[in-house]
Amino acid sequence: MIRSLLVALSLALLAPAVAGARGPSTAEERRRAVQTTRKLEKDPLARDANASRRWLLDWIVAIPDVQVRSCSGPLDVLVEDSGPYGRPLYLQSIFGMATYLIEHPRAKEDWVAVQTAGIESVLRAYRSLVRADPEARREELDALVEAQKRGRLAQLVEETMAECGKPQDDEGMGPVPRGSI
Repeated sequence: MIRSLLVALSLALLAPAVAGARGPSTAEERRRAVQTTRKLEKDPLARDANASRRWLLDWIVAIPDVQVRSCSGPLDVLVEDSGPYGRPLYLQSIFGMATYLIEHPRAKEDWVAVQTAGIESVLRAYRSLVRADPEARREELDALVEAQKRGRLAQLVEETMAECGKPQDDEGMGPVPRGSI
């Protein structure tokens, strides 16, 4: 299932590039993306959260200058989650990586830092979510929170997502569940 999501997403992400869709993002769009990502981390259940996710995802797909690559790893369980929070939390990793790349433009080659930033964004949103809905607690995410507390999150990313560090075949991002926003 994850492999088919990877292929579908790759095709969806390549479509704008093939069509020559648009130019680079503007400074205002980048500011909005960072602000929206932070807002979703603080209040993932906000009334406008789904619209914000839609805008962010569409924007990331359309722009050529912030390239996010999602890889198989500890967040895969969120893609397969049929509950109301799994896929939005997974998308948060995409937003977190894009925000990190906006704030650290020279970090493109440091895949561990970029992937770790995506997971950290998920964990901020997850903590907010659990405060609002204690039933949203996930054992897998609690384990990532614990790894983060112990200062081992980047090491965990490097160990469990080693494939992400290998050169890619112009596939773009990994699995972004399109119909799940």
